[in-house]
Amino acid sequence: MSGKEEIISSMRRFEELHEKYLPKVDRRLVIDLLLRVREHPEEKPMYTIETCIEEGGDTEAIRSQVIRMTGTAPAIFDRGTHLVASHKLDYELLKEIQDHPKVIELKGTYR
Repeated sequence: MSGKEEIISSMRRFEELHEKYLPKVDRRLVIDLLLRVREHPEEKPMYTIETCIEEGGDTEAIRSQVIRMTGTAPAIFDRGTHLVASHKLDYELLKEIQDHPKVIELKGTYR
């Protein structure tokens, strides 16, 4: 047996858990973050995070909330619906961001 079926089954299970806990987060970001944290659990890797949010928010309140959560000020685009910020990231912060009711989608790249 080559293990192919077991690997595919494990991937399906990961996809189910991803949809359950981090449905708004790009799967590639989740995988990349978890691999980096597994290799260096004591470090928080630096990412540039792109967050799409619902229209109609108070951009100054949003900016303040992002600073409080991440320690960095985001760039805000597209009439306040697209935020970009570079900061250290761990699972807990990623979950906190994605759980915000105005967040639609999160993507990110390792820096």
